[in-house]
Amino acid sequence: MGMAYSRSATLLAIVLCAVGAFWASYTYFKTIEFDKARARLTLYRSTVEAELRHFAHMPFLLSQDPAVMQTLEGANSALLDQRLARFAESAGLDAIYLMNGDGLTISASNAGTEGSFVGRNYAFRPYFRQALDGDLGEFYGVGATTGIPGYFYAMAVTPKGSDRGGVVAIKVDLSELQEIWQASGEQIILSNADGVVLLASDPAWQYRTLDPLSEDQRARIAETRQFADAPLTALDWSRDLDRQTALIGGARHLYLQTSDLPNSWSLHYFAPDDQAIARAAATVIEGPGVAGDAAV
Repeated sequence: MGMAYSRSATLLAIVLCAVGAFWASYTYFKTIEFDKARARLTLYRSTVEAELRHFAHMPFLLSQDPAVMQTLEGANSALLDQRLARFAESAGLDAIYLMNGDGLTISASNAGTEGSFVGRNYAFRPYFRQALDGDLGEFYGVGATTGIPGYFYAMAVTPKGSDRGGVVAIKVDLSELQEIWQASGEQIILSNADGVVLLASDPAWQYRTLDPLSEDQRARIAETRQFADAPLTALDWSRDLDRQTALIGGARHLYLQTSDLPNSWSLHYFAPDDQAIARAAATVIEGPGVAGDAAV
């Protein structure tokens, strides 16, 4: 009886020691994985911000272009169409277009194409109203004409001595970011201030929402036609901010986010923790030397 009890107590002690060693090792290796994830998140954040700000100065330069002002005052738009087309191609822009004070497009880099902006009215877009108010207009949305998403910048054009003001806008294609994320095999989400997923490493996540939208949010989004007819249903996921973990895509991941991007956008990074689990298990099985080797 005493010997059996002693063996049971010894076995229990071994199990408890193994469990304790596993969790200590797991915590150690998880910290390493978090450091790696934090570095990747920082890199992706810098990439997104650089992509957004790369063309931010373009609308101002275009608003000072004499050809833009002359077209706004009634000059033949064909010459400006060609000029904008060459400029858009050389700069790598999706489109450049000029609208009059009512929001009607009178010249565009894609004039004469099937998806031409010419003759289209974009007064309903927030970037148009922001520009008329004297600010740099900024907006991400699905193209109302092309159905292709992009980031829009806009600036007011005010020819001297003329009452024919207008707005010049550019459209930047951000899809390359998403393609890079998909090719990397990593899991990343870029969401806006409403929690709508703008870009994601998994295409099925795009235009889903991090949390259910309110009726006011839906009404505002519909008014600007920001996401066309996307249903904007909530993403099937959950997060534990205290433990910095999230369940998404049917798997649990280490989870980090940053909300210090322009426009109150957020970047979310999901890293698998199977490496930490496997290395912790190996440490328990093979001994503490594994942890020492891993730290080198």
